[in-house]
Amino acid sequence: MLDFENAQFTGNNDWNFEVEEVPVIPVGMSEPIEGWKSLIRTDTNKVLHLHRNSYQKLSHDDVVNSTYDSIKKADISNDFNFEVRGLDDGRKLQIDVLFNDIVTEPAKGDHIKYRVRAYNSYDGSWAYQTSADALRLWCLNGCTTPDAISKVWMRHTSQVSTQGASDKIISGLETFHKQKDLWDGYMHTRISKDTAERFFKNEVVKQKTKTNEQKWNQRQLENLMGQLKHEMDDLGKNKWALYNCLTHWATHTTKNKSPETVTRQREDLIGRAMNSRAWLEI
Repeated sequence: MLDFENAQFTGNNDWNFEVEEVPVIPVGMSEPIEGWKSLIRTDTNKVLHLHRNSYQKLSHDDVVNSTYDSIKKADISNDFNFEVRGLDDGRKLQIDVLFNDIVTEPAKGDHIKYRVRAYNSYDGSWAYQTSADALRLWCLNGCTTPDAISKVWMRHTSQVSTQGASDKIISGLETFHKQKDLWDGYMHTRISKDTAERFFKNEVVKQKTKTNEQKWNQRQLENLMGQLKHEMDDLGKNKWALYNCLTHWATHTTKNKSPETVTRQREDLIGRAMNSRAWLEI
């Protein structure tokens, strides 16, 4: 079990509970449904999800402990905050590890810290994942780099690899230190609002249609253009302002019903957009 007292632990405790697998017996029936099982949260008796019998449960407790062990094994810093949160009645788990002494400053007064995140779920919505990225401290919105610095995706099994995660944390740190040159290049790349709007329409808020007609989410386009004006007023008409507009949009999702899920979806969308030819040509 993780020694929270020595781990700078913050967050909530709505992940630390036992989960039992039981047969699925519908109301009015005496026999279970073959091939299916139910995950039950034992402290509340709530059903977390129904799964096929082939599903292998990976406990939140194992993910928390393996993530902490990976951080210690990587041995890149002892000054970190370890935040663990259970979401959606404990169905989902999110871990944020922020390294207080691993900081870069792409612009004067604009500090960015190295961050490691981990995810898990009992309802199948989030695969187990460990990723490394950066957290911009200006408004505490996470900066989404084109490759998210590093990621480890794993299917649900009964075990997780501490060594694999710690290796990614170390390699992610090397990439993090190189990001300053990339961000500096963004600051010296002039752009117009028209260029940014075309990028938003083609790569970020574009909607699929059954015809060749272009269509986009007008509400989200207006949100992005409004935030872009704010960023350009503060940072200038450059690619750095566009970059921070995108990260702000991805992480300011509190008005949504499931903000953590929307943030992950938007971060993945931005990651793909920033790997596009359109982004490279700006």
